[in-house]
Amino acid sequence: MANERQRRLMQRTLDEALSPEALAELRAYLDTNPSDSAEFQRLKQVDRMLRTAPHERAPQRLAEAIMARLAEAVSARQMPRVSGLALALGLALTAAAMMPVLLATGWLLLTTLGSAELLAAALQQATALMVLGIALAEQMVAAVQTLLAANTEAVLLLVAAVPVSLLWLMRFAPRLRAQRIN
Repeated sequence: MANERQRRLMQRTLDEALSPEALAELRAYLDTNPSDSAEFQRLKQVDRMLRTAPHERAPQRLAEAIMARLAEAVSARQMPRVSGLALALGLALTAAAMMPVLLATGWLLLTTLGSAELLAAALQQATALMVLGIALAEQMVAAVQTLLAANTEAVLLLVAAVPVSLLWLMRFAPRLRAQRIN
């Protein structure tokens, strides 16, 4: 049985879109594989029959019946007009808002990937930022440890601050949210 490449070559030969080198490759393959050669002969016969077959137009009422059925199927599943327009408007606005970001990101990626130096520099900067973040976190932890070692009462204050801040958030966050909405 012919592999995918050989089948593609056979089809391109029937479409008369094959280069002379590829045609020579196909002929060499068919000379060594009689079953595939017979399959190609059948394909050529079907292709000749289809090319010489008379082409008739479908009756006009058939096209009208098909279009009417399609229209019925689409209208039965269609969303309400208002929600469809709202969805379309929302998608259009989202696409318009995101277009500058997407264009800038695409340009940066193409520029960075197009140059090995820029890619290396971008990776170096990203690594430097991560190292800086880790160093900052280590400094904060060391400062808190020093503070807690010097002031044992600060531990109690820190432990008490967590539930107090959670209660404050639960009580005042809904009010703040309501004020922002109004």
